[in-house]
Amino acid sequence: MIILFANQKGGVGKSTLATLFSNFAVQKRERKVKVFDMDFQQSLYNKYLNSAQLENEKLYEVELSSIPGFKSIQKRASNDPTILMVIDLAGKMDDDNLVQVFKESELIICPFCYDEYSVTSTFEFCYVVKKVNPSSRIILIPNRVKSSVKYETLDSVKQALSQFGEVTSPVSDRIDFQRLTTSYTPESLVPILDPIFNKLFDDYIEAESKWETETT
Repeated sequence: MIILFANQKGGVGKSTLATLFSNFAVQKRERKVKVFDMDFQQSLYNKYLNSAQLENEKLYEVELSSIPGFKSIQKRASNDPTILMVIDLAGKMDDDNLVQVFKESELIICPFCYDEYSVTSTFEFCYVVKKVNPSSRIILIPNRVKSSVKYETLDSVKQALSQFGEVTSPVSDRIDFQRLTTSYTPESLVPILDPIFNKLFDDYIEAESKWETETT
C-alpha cells in the first residue's frame, strides 16, 4: 500500500508526521514499512542517518527518491503488498509526474496549519488532487496547533476541508517533537497521536487489506 504525506505548503510537518506514523506502524501495528524521502530538504533521511550513527535499532529503511522515481516504488509495492510504502513528498505542484503519484497513491495524508496561507494552500492542493483523482482518499491533520491561540475560524475551516476528506483531531505544537527519531517516539506524544493513527489503520489501511484479501 502506498501512503503519501503531502501538501504543497512547506513547514506543515509532513516529514515529522511521516516519521511518527512509520514508527507507529512498526511498533504498534507490527507492519513492515519502507520510507521514501522525496523532500528537497531530506530532513527525514537525515534523521534516519543520525539515528543509525547512534546505533539505534532500525525500525525501517529510509531511501532518498524523487517524483519520477515513483514508478519504481509502485512496482515494489505491487511485488510485496504487505509492505506499507510511506512517501514524504516535496511541497510542490509544478511537476507533471505528480499526476501519476496522485492517481496511484492509496492514501494521502495532508498535514496543515491553521494560518491563512497554509489553509489556502491546502485547499488548492486538495482541489488539484481531487481533479486528478476524484476517488482519492485524503486525510487532513491539523498540525502545530498552538494551545495559547484562539482560532475563531477553526470550525469553518474544518467544515470546508471536509468536502475533500476526513479531518482528524488536531495535533498541538510541542517541544517534544524535537526529540523524535526514526527509532523513537517520545512517550508524551503517544496520547495525542495514537488515536489518530489507530483510526487511520482501522478505517483505511486494515480495511483496505481485508477488502483485497476477500476479492482475491
